Amino acid sequence: MTASEASPALGGCRLSPLDSAACQRYLAWLLGEDEAAAPEGANGLDWALAHCDDGVTWGRYDVGAKVWYLGNQVAPEVSPPIRRESLQELRLFGETGEILIWRTDAGFRGRVLREGDPGPEPGDASNPLGPSDDSRILRGLHVFAQHDHDFTHVGDRTGAEQVLPLAVTADQLRSGQVRLLVRHHFESDTKTGAVRVAATRLVMLMVGGRHDA
Repeated sequence: MTASEASPALGGCRLSPLDSAACQRYLAWLLGEDEAAAPEGANGLDWALAHCDDGVTWGRYDVGAKVWYLGNQVAPEVSPPIRRESLQELRLFGETGEILIWRTDAGFRGRVLREGDPGPEPGDASNPLGPSDDSRILRGLHVFAQHDHDFTHVGDRTGAEQVLPLAVTADQLRSGQVRLLVRHHFESDTKTGAVRVAATRLVMLMVGGRHDA
């Protein structure tokens, strides 16, 4: 089943699976292979987060240039290249939805999560099935270098380092202003009425509560 064969709306969102061929199209677009065109449904995807065997790589999409900028392009000594043979999980995300791709024994599989029809705003306590947002502080206390395309090489006291696709300062890091917005969608058990998280996705990177795409 492809992304066009969507499942019913669920907790304010709509989920649909991605087959291997669709996953490959998104990878080709991200990696800029042979001027690959943006796949259907790619509008609104501003950020990338790849977990690879050899580390984590962030990315940001430049709508004007129609190109992805990746951490390994500006700081290859910190961010590994995104390669099919080492990729474990990839998220392409933005305010309108998220593409999640993961490795299986049979190749890549994935899913699309898109925002559903307009409904309750995140955090609306009057609707227990409405989406809920939380922001997570990104690791980093020190700025080691500023790079092209507004990437920043940061690290913390444990020695962990990453290259964020944002221009940030050490003060913003230390005060917890550099955050990743996460959205949870819920469903209710038809027999018990119990509410649980049905899907969670990444939404955007923020500095001081401000969308910085």
